[in-house]
Amino acid sequence: RSILKVTSPSSIHIVEAQHPRSAKIEDILEIDSSLKDEGCFDLEDRSITKQVLDALTKAKEKNEMLVVCGSVFLMAESREALGFDEPRDSDCIKEVAGTYFRRKRELKI
Repeated sequence: RSILKVTSPSSIHIVEAQHPRSAKIEDILEIDSSLKDEGCFDLEDRSITKQVLDALTKAKEKNEMLVVCGSVFLMAESREALGFDEPRDSDCIKEVAGTYFRRKRELKI
């Protein structure tokens, strides 16, 4: 709720990390009714990549800065969507950290 005191809900892009403990978009929308009415989210395509790219497009159109906030579970995909080419964790580390959930959903295993 604190962020809503300093920025418009229409500037907030709501995403859902691919981790079992992450907050669901629907739960985040329940925090404040203005998020449902004005916030940016997509219940059909919940991918972080899509939401980050949509937010980047809107920020460019308005000549604004894009700030991505969240847990480590969404930062890697956010940075990848923004074009950062960084070293990746080993498969063992990904499994322990839970980042394999995204790939598992993509492969529909």
